[in-house]
Amino acid sequence: MAEQHEKALVPQIRFTGFTDPWEQRKLGELFEESDERASDREILSVSVANGIYPASESDRETNPGASLANYKVVHSGDVVYNSMRMWQGAVDASRYDGIVSPAYVVAKPNSEVYARFFARLLRQPMLLKQYQQVSQGNSKDTQVLKFDDFASIEISMPASENEQRQIGAFFDRLDSLITLHQRKYCGVVSWMLGVALVRLSSEK
Repeated sequence: MAEQHEKALVPQIRFTGFTDPWEQRKLGELFEESDERASDREILSVSVANGIYPASESDRETNPGASLANYKVVHSGDVVYNSMRMWQGAVDASRYDGIVSPAYVVAKPNSEVYARFFARLLRQPMLLKQYQQVSQGNSKDTQVLKFDDFASIEISMPASENEQRQIGAFFDRLDSLITLHQRKYCGVVSWMLGVALVRLSSEK
């Protein structure tokens, strides 16, 4: 994402108007773990494919068990990750207020962080490898990334929140366009399938 020139991290491609080098920071300098608990809010899920979304929108049945007392509170802008699937990219910056399973880690950003930029940054392949290296456990199925280990990881980031904001907004718009075209494609495929079935029926 950025290459080093004379001890300064300078991205190869940037938005117009930004020239300052990026900074090398530890995640623990930018986030603190949140352990706020509640049981009377909307349940959220975190997945590799869809990021954070209301569990009510999932096709899978939501069954949190008898009690939600230990569920963790998530505020819009918090970064949430699945501690056992972080190395696969199960992390996102929440657009929702709600609660998540105690198995998830909730990281509250400080004022230097624009959350939607970090929603992208934290899923970079280079970081996924680092999560796996510092996770605790004997196999991929039992590895857990605790917050202290997450906090020890170094990243490169724009010092300017405006640059973070532009990058985050760009990729959010790109995602929206991809989703729109996927829906159009699925609609065309469904229409073509319907036409084919009608023709087959008429030929019998």
